[in-house]
Amino acid sequence: MKKILILFLSLSLFTACSDDDDASVEGNIVGTWLLVEANNVPGFTVNECTGRSTITFNADNTASSTFYTMVEDNCVSDTDSGTWSSSSSSQYTIKIPGFDDPVTGTVVFNNENKFTFTPNMLPGSSLTFERN
Repeated sequence: MKKILILFLSLSLFTACSDDDDASVEGNIVGTWLLVEANNVPGFTVNECTGRSTITFNADNTASSTFYTMVEDNCVSDTDSGTWSSSSSSQYTIKIPGFDDPVTGTVVFNNENKFTFTPNMLPGSSLTFERN
């Protein structure tokens, strides 16, 4: 379950805009994003601990994520890194260490400071992030 959530968090690093060109789309995702909501993610909810989880997208197409989870009444973090790319204004792919295949999904910006990521492999699930 933890690997799926880390994958999901890492996937949310990919965002998109409506009809902007690729340069401005990528520019919108660059930065650090805080996990604020999870919908239909099996066995996971955003709470005081998991809500500290972040994803950072860098302009050089590298990314890092810090995932927080409760372990024996302690909120502990796990940091990972990977790469990201965009194939269109709404499709993003990330390569995460420990996963054989890159993950692709749809990113929808609610505004310039908030986006929702839906992975293709879990179409009924989504994660929402706000600019940190």
